[in-house]
Amino acid sequence: MNGFIRKITQFWGSLESLDERIYFMTLFVANVAGLVCSVVGIFQGLNLSVVLMTAMIFVFTMILSVISIRYPRHRQMQKVLMVLAINFLFFPSIFFPSGGIYSGVILFFLAGLFLVGITLRGSLSWILFTASLLVMQLTLYIAHKHPALVSPMTEQQHFLDVQTTLFLSGMSVYAITTLILTAYDRERRHNEVLMEKLRNLSTRDALSGLYNRRELFRRLEIVYNDHPAERSEKLSRDHQYIAMFDVDNFKHLNDTYGHSFGDTVLAAVAHVLDESADPKRGEMASRYGGEEFVCLLTASSLEEAVARVDAMRQKIDMLRFKEVPELIVTISGGVVPCNSENDIKQIMHNVDELLYEAKAGGKNRICSKMAQPVLKQE
Repeated sequence: MNGFIRKITQFWGSLESLDERIYFMTLFVANVAGLVCSVVGIFQGLNLSVVLMTAMIFVFTMILSVISIRYPRHRQMQKVLMVLAINFLFFPSIFFPSGGIYSGVILFFLAGLFLVGITLRGSLSWILFTASLLVMQLTLYIAHKHPALVSPMTEQQHFLDVQTTLFLSGMSVYAITTLILTAYDRERRHNEVLMEKLRNLSTRDALSGLYNRRELFRRLEIVYNDHPAERSEKLSRDHQYIAMFDVDNFKHLNDTYGHSFGDTVLAAVAHVLDESADPKRGEMASRYGGEEFVCLLTASSLEEAVARVDAMRQKIDMLRFKEVPELIVTISGGVVPCNSENDIKQIMHNVDELLYEAKAGGKNRICSKMAQPVLKQE
C-alpha cells in the first residue's frame, strides 16, 4: 500500500503544468463520484440503468486515467473525449431514470459545464461549452415535453439523491478550485523569485556578485541628478565618495596561475568590498570591468572615506588562498568626493587618474587629493 501511495505521489510531483494537475484531479474526482454514486444507487434501490450508468462512468474514467498516464502526448484528445463522454452521454443518460429535474443530476450538469472551462482552452473550449449547454438544455426540454420518459423517485430516494449529488459536486468544486488557487499561488511565488533573479542578472555581475557597471552609473545618475527632490538623503552628493580599485599585477597572476584561479581572486576581493559597503547608508560595491572595482561610499569627511578605503586594502592584503598559500594579493586605488565635480564623466576621470597615480607610485596604496598616498605599513 505504501509503495502504491509513493508511486502516486511521485507521479503527481512529476506533473509540471497546472493544466495537467487539473486534468488528473478531475479524473480522480470523477472516479470517486462514479464509484460513490454506484454504491449509493444500489442502496437507494434506484433504477438499474442509473446504477449501470454510474458504474460505467467509474470504469470509463479509470480506463481514461490509465491511458492518460501511458500516453501523455495525446492528452488534448483525452480531455476532449472525457468532456464528450460525460456531458453528451453519461449525464443526459442518468438524467431521465433518476427523476429528471427533481433529481440531483442538475448539479452534475453544472459540474459538467465547469469541467469544460477548467480542462480545455481556446476556441475548442467555447465550442464544447456551447455544445454541452445546448445538450443539457435539450435534455431538460425533452423531459419537460415528455414526462413519461422520466422515472419517478420516492421522497426518500429524492432526498438521498440530492444529498449525495450535492456532497459530490461540492467536494469536486472545492477540490479543483483549491488546486487551482494553490497552484496559482505557487506559480505567483515562483514568478516573484524568477523576477528577482532576472533583476539580479540585470544589475549584478555574474562572477563577483557585485553590482555591475550599468547599475553603478544608474546610481550615479541619481546622485548627480539636477533635481535634489528626486534624490534620497542617503544619496546626497555632499557625503558621497567614489573609490576606484585595481588588483595589482593581475595579468601576471592570470598568466601564472590560470584564469580559473584569477576568477577566484576576483571573487575574494569582491567579497571584501561587498562586506565593507553598507546598503542602508546608500553605499554600494560594483565591478567596473576586468579587475577594476568601484565603491560608492558615505563618510563625514574625505579623511574618513580614505581611511575606510585603506581598511579595505589592508583586508585584501591579508587574503590567503589554499591553491597558492604564498600569494599576496594587493590593490591600488583612488578616492574622490562626489561634490568635487558636477559631471559623472569628469568625476570618473578624476578617480581613474588617482588610481593610475597609485599604480605609478609603487602599487598597494590609496591616493586622494587631500594628502600623501596611504601606504601599507611594513
